[in-house]
Amino acid sequence: MDIGDLRTFVEVADAGGITSAALRPGVSKSMVSRRLVRLEAELGVQLLARSTDLVRLGNEPSPD
Repeated sequence: MDIGDLRTFVEVADAGGITSAALRPGVSKSMVSRRLVRLEAELGVQLLARSTDLVRLGNEPSPD
């Protein structure tokens, strides 16, 4: 398991989205997405529920 993938997951969860997490210099949205997919594949679970406007942790209820 790569510590960078874990850090990326925490950044996305804190920021509430891939785009927001990718605002750091030298980090692209595609890099963030690849790291998340790799981490989820390694763990065998979907960590984040993605939509067009936000990212939620996989077990969070949908906002109404």
